Amino acid sequence: MSRPILLKTTNMKTRRILFPITLSLTAAAIIILSAFNVNGHKGFHNLGGIANSYGSPGEPGTCSRPTCHGAGATPAGIADNAGPGTMILSAVPALTGNQYVGGTTYAMSVTLSQANKLRFGFGCEIIDNTGNTNTYVNNSAGKLVVTDPTDTRITQVFAAGRQCICHDTLGGYPTKGSHSYTYTFNWMAPAKGFGTVNVYLCGNAVNDDNLADSGDYVYSQHIVLTENTTTSIAGLNEGSLKLDVYPSPSDGRLTVSFTLPDAANASVSLYSMSGQLVRNFENTQMNAGEFSKTYNVNDLAKGMYFMKVNAGDFSETHKVIIE
Repeated sequence: MSRPILLKTTNMKTRRILFPITLSLTAAAIIILSAFNVNGHKGFHNLGGIANSYGSPGEPGTCSRPTCHGAGATPAGIADNAGPGTMILSAVPALTGNQYVGGTTYAMSVTLSQANKLRFGFGCEIIDNTGNTNTYVNNSAGKLVVTDPTDTRITQVFAAGRQCICHDTLGGYPTKGSHSYTYTFNWMAPAKGFGTVNVYLCGNAVNDDNLADSGDYVYSQHIVLTENTTTSIAGLNEGSLKLDVYPSPSDGRLTVSFTLPDAANASVSLYSMSGQLVRNFENTQMNAGEFSKTYNVNDLAKGMYFMKVNAGDFSETHKVIIE
């Protein structure tokens, strides 16, 4: 318990000043302000995801805990995964059988869906299998990489602890008439021999009223990925091909352009958000230099896809939308 600090006044009388109470009131004021719309659109509460909210070892819970999207509800919010919505994690290449290949870069996507919700948020941690409960220690497995700086950002506990990727200020607003949203990022898997990793994923479907109340639904998952030591995927050199896919959203046609540093057998393929191959456009020997070709996709279902180019030891993935 903190003791009052004694200060002497000018008339030599002693006055008791309770600094702990003053600090408590200040902290309470910050919490209250965080729930209000002070920016005309989004209050501090919605400025982005926070670390320590994904249910991994040592954390106080997920986004449904009190002071997050459980605050204001009795008891602390709706139970995780109790809502009518969904949260789906997918990757390219696919994490078949919940296995990963060490040293591979995966294009990850998290799709949240729920009717009548105005905004969607998410956060993800991928950590080792030590069971470490000290979040001030960075026990991340591999590296999380931002691919869409408008939607996502990297956070760490006190800038040096456990790493996570989460929604940012402007992220999570679906297009008019849509009831889902997809976040994308890259995961650079740890080097071969690292072993089992744990994916802690948390998403929310909210009213965007700047109030963390019972109208906010939270979805969480803990996915265990074991290392596949029998499969080898060529080392990826992200960005080396200078891949560009346009227009996005597509009007029924997609132009794919990239630059090959050396002659190689190259493939151009389109994948669904779940990592399934939708169409293989090219699989042929190509000379070094620039490549550009337009493909017809007006027969495909509307939605989000990944265009992937493999060429020798190079591989690159680009997110596209077909409308």
